[in-house]
Amino acid sequence: MDHPMALTLQSILAPLSNALFPPMCRHCGDKFVDGLSNILCMKCFESVPSYREPCCTHCGLGLPQGGFEGIDSPRCKECGDDDCYLDQVAAYGPYEGPLRLAHHAFKFEGMEHLAEILGARMAGCMVRLAKADVLVPVPLRPERERERGYHPARLLALEIARATGLPVVELLQKSKPTPAQVSLDRSDRLRNLKGAFENISKAPIPSRVVLVDDVYTTGGTLEECAGVLKRAGVEWAGAVVLGRTERRAGLI
Repeated sequence: MDHPMALTLQSILAPLSNALFPPMCRHCGDKFVDGLSNILCMKCFESVPSYREPCCTHCGLGLPQGGFEGIDSPRCKECGDDDCYLDQVAAYGPYEGPLRLAHHAFKFEGMEHLAEILGARMAGCMVRLAKADVLVPVPLRPERERERGYHPARLLALEIARATGLPVVELLQKSKPTPAQVSLDRSDRLRNLKGAFENISKAPIPSRVVLVDDVYTTGGTLEECAGVLKRAGVEWAGAVVLGRTERRAGLI
């Protein structure tokens, strides 16, 4: 346990240290005081372009303005008219630049407190989705959660719940380990995820759910989760994500 005097000294020295040695923004390279931890100045984070309507209803990708007037459910060229378990996706913005840096720090560098600001941005996307009953975080293998110390999708879901009032319900578990997705192309990613998730709910299944995940790349994870939920009795399955890779085959 930290000694009270040590905590007091730390609270005095930390602001002084930041004033004398301000962090450098990883995006623009400038020194800053106001920002996200020690990674991004607030100016760069606020510059993140968020998607505006119209967006592809299947993958959340932003579409050209004025090109889809009068179309209720626009689809991008990559999604086409394919039949999917996933009914709708809302993404905050393209997974690049400052948003990618913030996400990487949150997920891979132990900065779990960034869930608050990132989850708030995702909550703003919920207006694009049809009305749902619950939020369902995409599950993580228990050993991965123990290794990391937290579950990123669950933290984001809890922040969205705080803003929207929707309950967070754990309906899924990852039933088998899968190789890291980052090293795989699209077809291998989709094959990698077959049978990776299962429904664990013993209670009546909700009719309408919103899956919560951090990044949409191929959509394989969300599609697999939506399929499990649909087979369990869910009528409508949407998803909200922080970032959308601009090219499906691109690697995170």
